[in-house]
Amino acid sequence: MSHIMRIARSRFLVLVVVVLLFGSVTLWAVLARQQKKEPPTPGPMLEQGYLDLDTPAFSLRLVRSSQTAAALKPKGAGDFDFTPGDLLVERSKDGYYHLGDIDLRLREGTAGEWKSYSTALSRKPVEALATSAQILAAANLASTLSSDIPLQITRTWALEDGKLTLRFVLKNKTAESVQIGALGIPMIFNNTDLRCWSCQTGRLLSRLTIPYSVHAVRPALRSSAI
Repeated sequence: MSHIMRIARSRFLVLVVVVLLFGSVTLWAVLARQQKKEPPTPGPMLEQGYLDLDTPAFSLRLVRSSQTAAALKPKGAGDFDFTPGDLLVERSKDGYYHLGDIDLRLREGTAGEWKSYSTALSRKPVEALATSAQILAAANLASTLSSDIPLQITRTWALEDGKLTLRFVLKNKTAESVQIGALGIPMIFNNTDLRCWSCQTGRLLSRLTIPYSVHAVRPALRSSAI
């Protein structure tokens, strides 16, 4: 009986050793692949560099070609960034959303086909517009939207009562009414950093207020549920 138990114990120990060895080899293979992983390459949207803007509460960096946020850092918080700026190069390809993008679902008239539009799907450099003491950056978004969109859309980053404000203005380019079935302004923030769950970040979040507004300009724009 004791002989059988010794054999069983030996087999168990061999099994444990095999499992540990297999696990070690697998972990080593994963680490090796991570070490060999090539660094991400910048997408075309980063080719024109950045715009660095200053507000009373934030340091704002925009990607020059898209005028979307590359960094949003509260004053007095060191290097803390509300955006996933550490992943900007990796996220600089088409299809990634950034703060300042807009999605719409529209149709012309009352019986036309619903069509979707997004500034993030196929990026092209936007047309920069005039700025002022209160308008930090402004752009016509036509070039980064499909050419058949019936709206002219401009976006501004501005100061209102000393507070950073994001504004979109939608203007109907056609003689027909345009129905807006859906409108989305993605709020892209950094949830990849453990600091986002710290007490300090809770305090910083209380300072993050970016009013945003959408203004419709005639001819008629009508909201409609799809």
